[in-house]
Amino acid sequence: MKVFFLLIFILVYACFVNGAFCNVDSYFEHLDKVKKVESKINKSLPFTYNQMCLGGYFAMPSAKTNDPGTFAFCYSNSSPYQILSANFQYFDRVELSGNFWIFKNVLEPTFGKMGFGDDADRAANIKFALLKKKDGFEFLPEIAIGLNDFYGSKRFYSKYVVVTKEFFDQNFEATIGYGGGRIKGFFAGLSYFPFLKKSKYLKNLSFLAELDANDYKNHDREHPKGREQNFPINVGLNFSFLDVFQFSVNSLRGKEIAGSLTASYNIGKSNGLFPKYLDPPVFSDFRNLDFSNLKEEKDFSKNLALAFKDEGLDLMKASVFVDSNDNKCLALKIINQRYRNEKILKLRIQNVLSFFPLDDYYSLVARVESEGINLHEYSFKKEYLNSFKEKKMGRFELDALTQIKDYSLKEDESFSKVLYLRKKSPYSLSVRPKVNAFFGACKGKFKYDAGFLANLDGYLFDELYYNLQLSYIAKQASAQVGSKDIYNPSQIINVRSDFVKYFETNSFHVDTAFIQKNFNLKKAFFAKVALGYFEIAYAGLALETLYYPINSSFAFSIEAANVYKRKYSGLNFQKKIRKFNNDKEEFEKFIGLQYFLNLYFDVKPLDLTFKTSIGQFLAKDKGIKLEILKYFKSGFELSTWITFTDKIDIVNSKRYFDKGFSFRIPLDLFMNKSSRKRFNFKMSEWLRDVGAKSQTGKELYMIIHDERNSL
Repeated sequence: MKVFFLLIFILVYACFVNGAFCNVDSYFEHLDKVKKVESKINKSLPFTYNQMCLGGYFAMPSAKTNDPGTFAFCYSNSSPYQILSANFQYFDRVELSGNFWIFKNVLEPTFGKMGFGDDADRAANIKFALLKKKDGFEFLPEIAIGLNDFYGSKRFYSKYVVVTKEFFDQNFEATIGYGGGRIKGFFAGLSYFPFLKKSKYLKNLSFLAELDANDYKNHDREHPKGREQNFPINVGLNFSFLDVFQFSVNSLRGKEIAGSLTASYNIGKSNGLFPKYLDPPVFSDFRNLDFSNLKEEKDFSKNLALAFKDEGLDLMKASVFVDSNDNKCLALKIINQRYRNEKILKLRIQNVLSFFPLDDYYSLVARVESEGINLHEYSFKKEYLNSFKEKKMGRFELDALTQIKDYSLKEDESFSKVLYLRKKSPYSLSVRPKVNAFFGACKGKFKYDAGFLANLDGYLFDELYYNLQLSYIAKQASAQVGSKDIYNPSQIINVRSDFVKYFETNSFHVDTAFIQKNFNLKKAFFAKVALGYFEIAYAGLALETLYYPINSSFAFSIEAANVYKRKYSGLNFQKKIRKFNNDKEEFEKFIGLQYFLNLYFDVKPLDLTFKTSIGQFLAKDKGIKLEILKYFKSGFELSTWITFTDKIDIVNSKRYFDKGFSFRIPLDLFMNKSSRKRFNFKMSEWLRDVGAKSQTGKELYMIIHDERNSL
């Protein structure tokens, strides 16, 4: 039997070898075919937005979606509507857009005469790409399904399936689809780019036509002046310029001329608006340092600190210890206040250690600290560094041999000798914009406060982190918003819906003033204690513990906070807070207690984090908050959430669950050097009291996740 299997193996091997050598040419032919297919897949006609800020033509959608991470803002004058829109390409196959429809010359029945003006409505749209050109089937069309105005009042609700095929060689694109709702029946679209391959400046000019399937005449909630349709075909042109702006003009319903202006930018892939020429070179040679006499420990530690400073890092401590095998080792503590990417940080550390003369040490341990927490470490053996320096080992091999590890203080280090010690900075001052935005106020469709926020933070006694934020509102509109929903006054104790009252009284505010102590409890356990004014509305005491191992996709934390509600001005506290009984204003005693079990799960291939919080919220409502955080290479982050609790809140005759979005934008996108500072913005669908949480200082998970980020 063994001989039989051996003969079969020899026969198969001989056939394979013979075939391999006889068909070398065919392999190259296949590779050439693959190259041609990839070329066809990557070639694409310019992307165009329709009047609802979705991939499409004028009123109709197409099956195309833009690149992930792309933001777009659109203004459309589509008589009798004005449409303000925003679009975000969340994933490669998921396109989201939101619209603010204004009904021109139709006064809002309740607030119109109070300053709100014309009637308006908000809409949310989503499109799912089922088949894309880049999937590899270049001969097949792209296919998508979508929902327009699928949430809320649904005045313009539609559902559709759409198919789009590009003919790149002919500079031509065709679309056909079928819808239900406001889009009723078959629709189609055509676009032609006559100068795509002829003119550098006119290549993005296109002529478009579409079969408009919107049922203007019979749609119940259409604008009274928007029901007539003389001709169902809209024609016009679209022009994109500067790789940012897009302008279109077209006929509409055979009666009107419509136009739109769109600005789009891929913030997810952005390297910033300016080159980072103030960053030190990635591979420094440290020619400015004197290596002639490093036997003295004082000179050695001073030059080592300068070498790290040249890389944009702060060396806080250097100590020598002898391990259990009597090997002399060097331990370094480093603070990174500049680079967001863990791989870049490690590269900078490697650069110093591989070029700096460190032959006296068997191994080196580089530890990273952030916000007072010893987070993780890298261990470098002298033989690896020397092999890399002598070019016997590549960067890939060195990186593989020096993987990131959980922080662990070795017993041998209890007898270490400190060579260099530097205290943390007692203060750091930064200034950034501050914006409060409100949609749907009684006296206007959109109101905002705008000003500046000064952030002062640092360390007391080299251990205790503090944060003080002072803000000044230069453009104030909160007083025009009102803290009571006239249609739907909250029947729950007002822990958040009175937020605007904090900005009605004055322009200067103490936003935060707290201290926080963070701990590494060993074995991937972390903890924090925070005390003070956590936000403009709440102050108190907060505790948190977190389990978050290195290279783990899973983490969990337990947190609790006892908070007091601040008065609308000053630093004192309210003993009783407002609550409505129908329309009657009442007050009841309040001491806030919130506690949560937080579960985190990273889906690294998708750059996603799922967060689940289970516990008690500020209004003593118990429930669960589900949150999705999406990360992008540029450092931009987008979060969406929804909360389900046992308290019942009614908005427009429906039970309301708190939901909204937030984003963090790295400030170095607008700078000529790297920075870890960010601009934060957060907005709920409605300013209500269910599912409300007080801030409690800096969240442990985000501190650690930001430092370990390797996008």
